[in-house]
Amino acid sequence: MKRIALLCCACLMAIAGLAQTASDYYQSPIDTSIASRFLGEQRGVTVILPRSFSKAKASRYPVIVVFDRQNKRIFRQTFESINYLYSFDELPEAVIIGVASENNQKRFLETSLRPSTEQARGEQMVRFLYEELLPWAEKEWNVGRARFFIGHSRFGYFSSYLLSSKLPDLSGVISLSPFYVQPKVNLVDSLSNKLTPTQLDHTVYYRFVTGDSLTDTRDYDLMQAFLTKTKPSKEFNWKGMAFYNARHMAVPGLGLMPSLVEIFDYWSEAMLQLLQSQEPFSEEVYNGFKQQMKRHYGEEIGLGLSVLNGIGYKFYNQGQYAHARAAWMIVLQEYPMFTEANISIANAYLKEGDQKAAAEFFNKAKQGLIGNGFYSREEVKELEKEIEEGVGATKTQRH
Repeated sequence: MKRIALLCCACLMAIAGLAQTASDYYQSPIDTSIASRFLGEQRGVTVILPRSFSKAKASRYPVIVVFDRQNKRIFRQTFESINYLYSFDELPEAVIIGVASENNQKRFLETSLRPSTEQARGEQMVRFLYEELLPWAEKEWNVGRARFFIGHSRFGYFSSYLLSSKLPDLSGVISLSPFYVQPKVNLVDSLSNKLTPTQLDHTVYYRFVTGDSLTDTRDYDLMQAFLTKTKPSKEFNWKGMAFYNARHMAVPGLGLMPSLVEIFDYWSEAMLQLLQSQEPFSEEVYNGFKQQMKRHYGEEIGLGLSVLNGIGYKFYNQGQYAHARAAWMIVLQEYPMFTEANISIANAYLKEGDQKAAAEFFNKAKQGLIGNGFYSREEVKELEKEIEEGVGATKTQRH
């Protein structure tokens, strides 16, 4: 039976084309493309949605954009890190979008900047991201303005450049094995010119991670020294990490997970406080949480299906059935396809001896299964059986 539970063991999922195991938390990758007038082509992208994804969800999903989708090994590791941390409620539900680069020549030009490279297309890549990819994702995949970018090597350089070009319009950047200095282009100077005059209305996270590359190490020291000396405002949350014994291609596996944990620690701590609180859970409380996240990340971020469902069960197991129902009603507002919440509400009414109300919600649960793609056929059969047993219990209690 599919029960969205808290703190489950992770079930890691490989990306298409590699060895696969099923994920309890994310759907299978969707490979598609976007017609880009800035790049002059159809650009391949991969979208991976949370298992509980809903276009009708009131609070929008954060989006994590991962460059170099064509590198299957690193993209797989990146996804599995996100999947693993989500399974332990270390980060919220997020839509993952992988952006592919067809070949090394395009990759070089699309991560290069003028005047360093004559045919550089880095600015076109920025416009593709902000004027084509992200608006498309907002429309098709219900993502908001909490935007996080992950790039390695040349895209470590490019993702760091986003800080100086789009600083107020992002929430976090993780640059893995970045370099900062190219002929006639110095990203440390560029960031210096951006940080001082820009007033941020939310926290922007920057994590940069280096390995054993001499060039990376030199540039890492430049950025580390600059940020240490500059002491930017608290809204610019930065940290460098060095793994000098690790080779260039191993850096993503070492630096990504601690970076993600630190970036989403604010969400995780606030979520845990709500989960442990004995105060009644209401729409007002939930809206307050989302506004708190907006002030911090620049966009409302919800609790997610597993946490909301867990809050319902917390009160249910304590015998506080009215509070449990209130939590499950919020679940249904955010995730109308999660018809198990109707069953849980019905069972809470049964506990209080209200057979009429219980029967009403068992019927809603039955209707909610019709055409519900969230559940497999086997799960629908199990839920139908559970509903019938619940309906039978309402009739027994009446007599």
